[in-house]
Amino acid sequence: MSYVITRRSLLGGTGLAVAAVTGSSLLAGCSDTSGGSGSGGIPVKDVPVGSAYIQQNGDYVVIQPTAGHFRAFSRVCPHAGCKVNKVEGDNIVCPCHGSRYSVVDGSRVSGPTPRGLTEVPVKVDGKTLEVG
Repeated sequence: MSYVITRRSLLGGTGLAVAAVTGSSLLAGCSDTSGGSGSGGIPVKDVPVGSAYIQQNGDYVVIQPTAGHFRAFSRVCPHAGCKVNKVEGDNIVCPCHGSRYSVVDGSRVSGPTPRGLTEVPVKVDGKTLEVG
């Protein structure tokens, strides 16, 4: 029995082996073993009443529609996966296609987004909010 090794099969096999080794080490960095919410704790004082706080280096938007009542949402816009990044008046704004969300409840106000922001759990822990 003889086997013919073509350039294509050799490179394909080598590529799969490299991808397997590289992929496994890359995936190891994706797991969160901190045991926390990943929000790093957001100071209650940073979330204005009647507006929103956007975690610029994180994954969440926290709103305080009325004093002492907090809700949190993913920063990911349901339209195209961009992250919302600013508050303009009563709206949380996505920079990619202009979708707007309410600072009262995260619902869709306008733009191409099909729905509001995805709500996530938030817990008040003293003077800090734990999100996620």
